Amino acid sequence: MAGAASSSGSVELEVGTAPSVAMGMTYLAMADSIGLAMNNAVAAQQRGQTIGTAALAQVLAMIISAGAAGMTKPP
Repeated sequence: MAGAASSSGSVELEVGTAPSVAMGMTYLAMADSIGLAMNNAVAAQQRGQTIGTAALAQVLAMIISAGAAGMTKPP
């Protein structure tokens, strides 16, 4: 048979592909890790934005309350 491999030939074929399969698995693991890192970075940016918005709202409320209490009539 032209396309069939002997039992020893199939073992050599499997052993010969081990390095490329290992690198493929390494690349997949690396891509997954990079995806998780990017997800964490986005989540951290969103948390920072939320905290910044809350801080701005608090400061503006303090400015408005201090401005209203400290107003005097112009001379």
